[in-house]
Amino acid sequence: MKEDLNDVLVTLARIDERLMTIFNRQSAIEKRVNAMDETIQRMKPTVKFGERVFWIILAVAAAALGKM
Repeated sequence: MKEDLNDVLVTLARIDERLMTIFNRQSAIEKRVNAMDETIQRMKPTVKFGERVFWIILAVAAAALGKM
């Protein structure tokens, strides 16, 4: 009986360690995702402007080719 109780306690301790590892990994991943999201939000205006410039240049080039 005492050995069964010890086995249960050891199993519970291992499960607790695994859960802590999972939660720590999840926390680290969440921090990285948040950092990436902040970076994307900072880059968004620049990318938006660059995309507009690209389409303007493409439209001007298409118009110039159309006149030839």
